This record gives sequence, structure tokens and C-alpha cells, in this order.
Amino acid sequence: MFKVICGQAGRLLLILSACAVLYTGVSTLLVQVLLPTQAQGRLIMKNNHLVGSALVGQTTTNPALFIGRPTVVSNLSAVSAAEKQAVAKRVTWWHQLDPHNQQAVPVDLVTGSAGGTDPYISLAGANYQQQRVARANHLSLATVNQLIAAQTTSVFANWFGEPAVNVVTLNIAFQQLVAQTK
Repeated sequence: MFKVICGQAGRLLLILSACAVLYTGVSTLLVQVLLPTQAQGRLIMKNNHLVGSALVGQTTTNPALFIGRPTVVSNLSAVSAAEKQAVAKRVTWWHQLDPHNQQAVPVDLVTGSAGGTDPYISLAGANYQQQRVARANHLSLATVNQLIAAQTTSVFANWFGEPAVNVVTLNIAFQQLVAQTK
């Protein structure tokens, strides 16, 4: 009986090491070789300093920059009273941030993403903010639109979904442009 248990325990350890260690190691090695940028988290470096990741949204309320989705994760139903109240507060915040903008606030700017750290907003979300950002930085609307277009992903890149704008890379490119114009 003891020999059977020891034999089974040995097989279990062999299978666990093959699945947990060998598979993980091979997968990690393949990704590091085939997709090194993505494997490292698409880190964004500026002057040898880490300034962010293109995969993780950064929170800002600076009116001179583009603002991403709220960093909240909610299990509430979209029709629940608490969620409607939270969304209404966010809509009010956007209107207070830019009282000149009378457009409807795009839904992605007032609702959290599934993980709470989504770096992307819709093209409508970026366009909603373009006039405020242009005014705050004394730039033409055409210049801001060019920057948005340059940071907009293609439909194919989003797996046949809607075009989206990475707020992290957009703000970094925007800050570089503003620094060059001063």
C-alpha cells in the first residue's frame, strides 16, 4: 500500500511540475522572444525614465490633458439606482470641468471598465474633450485633431471593434507637442 501511495505521489509531482513549471517557463520564453514589447507590459520610457504603460490607464483630472475612463469597478447593474446616481455625478463633473461644452458626455467617460484601468476611450470620448484641451494649451483644433488621429487605433487592431484612443500615449504625445511649441 505504501509503495502505491508513493508511486502515485511521484506521478502527481511529475505532472504538477510539467504543468506548472515547464508549461509556464516555455510559454514565458516564447512570449519574451516573439512579443517582447507586450511581454514587458508595453512600458513607455522617456529620457530613460518610466512614464507609464500603454496597457494601464492613468488617472488625471488636469483640464489641459485628455482624461480617461473613471478608475472604478462596479458590479452594479446599469439600471440600478446607485449606478445611475454615480453616472449622473460623473456627467455633472464633466459639465463643470468644461462648461462651454454642451454636447452629451460619451458613455465611456462616465462608466468604469471591467478592470477599472482601461487606457482606452472611444473616439467620441476624445473628440468630446478636444476643444477644452485645445483652449487650455492655446493650440488649434486642427493640431489637436491630428494628434488624436495619430493615437487612434485601427478597427483591425481592436479585433474588428470600434476605433479607440489610448489616453496614456495620447497625453504623452500631447505633452511632447506642447513642450516643442513653447
